[in-house]
Amino acid sequence: MKKNSRISSKGLTILLAVVLFLLIALNWSLFISGPSRIHEEKEAQTIAKIEKRVEGIQGLRCHVFDYVTYNGYLNDTLYWFDENGDTITKREIINLDYDKAKEIAKEEYGINCDSIELAYGYNNPCYEIRGDNRLILIDFDTFVRVYEREI
Repeated sequence: MKKNSRISSKGLTILLAVVLFLLIALNWSLFISGPSRIHEEKEAQTIAKIEKRVEGIQGLRCHVFDYVTYNGYLNDTLYWFDENGDTITKREIINLDYDKAKEIAKEEYGINCDSIELAYGYNNPCYEIRGDNRLILIDFDTFVRVYEREI
């Protein structure tokens, strides 16, 4: 009788381990990978909408600051889009001045530029500069600081 008890307790332990594994896998698929896949699908739909709306757009990037935005360019125009793929604003590419933005970051805020890219601040397009463990957003048009923090 004791021997049967040991076999059934080992079997029960294995069964419980399998059930635990299945519960963890189910939770993973529902609460972790599920929302991630939904996010990826929504982002792909937004990018497809932008590419359809602005044929030939290049360098399309997603940026998250106060909210999700996308930016890209054509030969002579820079574009910023909201999370639904609608145009927020656009600027002439001739006005793009990374060197001036880097210079202002260094001279006025003491930030040596490690990387610079286009972003969207609270209400306007910006240059996002990272360097010296700091992040600064400088307005695209006025070159005034919009935001700054340590990273």
